[in-house]
Amino acid sequence: MKRKLSKIAVTIIAGSLLAACSSNPTVSYVDPNSVDTTSIDFSSTDLQSTVSQMVNQMLTSPVVMQLTASSQPVLYVEGMDNNTSEHIDTDAITDAISTRLINSGKFTFVDMTKVNAIKQQMQYQHQSGMVDQQTAVALGQQIGAQYMFYGDISSISAANSDQQSMYYQITMKLLSIKTGVIVWQGEQQIRKVAVRKTFGW
Repeated sequence: MKRKLSKIAVTIIAGSLLAACSSNPTVSYVDPNSVDTTSIDFSSTDLQSTVSQMVNQMLTSPVVMQLTASSQPVLYVEGMDNNTSEHIDTDAITDAISTRLINSGKFTFVDMTKVNAIKQQMQYQHQSGMVDQQTAVALGQQIGAQYMFYGDISSISAANSDQQSMYYQITMKLLSIKTGVIVWQGEQQIRKVAVRKTFGW
């Protein structure tokens, strides 16, 4: 009887292990530029298309082409407001756009997110008494930004018994700090539809 129970126990354990192994997902690498259709939510494909469209719109606009014809205007990225009901990494969008704009060679960037860290370093260099003042960075030498880049993303969702629809509107602006005038504004629209399957979405 004990032998029979032991065999049953072994069978149950083995079955549990097999079930656990079979439930593990298979992971593989894919092209990061391939179209992501795993969800109706804002995806990597939406981010890539947004960045591509926005940068092209901005760099080819007559005003920006004139601004960058003979100089590299200094700008900083304020970021994007997420006005949707879902979590969207807006920092990833602005970082990707900043990277493309910097690599275009048309602009000079300053990073306002590191102002406090820079202030702490400058205080250390000039007030701690631990830094040779001949090597300390002189105060008041930073370059002021001429333009501010910012934007927002909004969404509208709708659903019925057969399908679910998601609409995104991404707006970005370039503002002159001197005049407060918006010198460029671009917009990207994305609409996605998910059709209901036999059982659930």
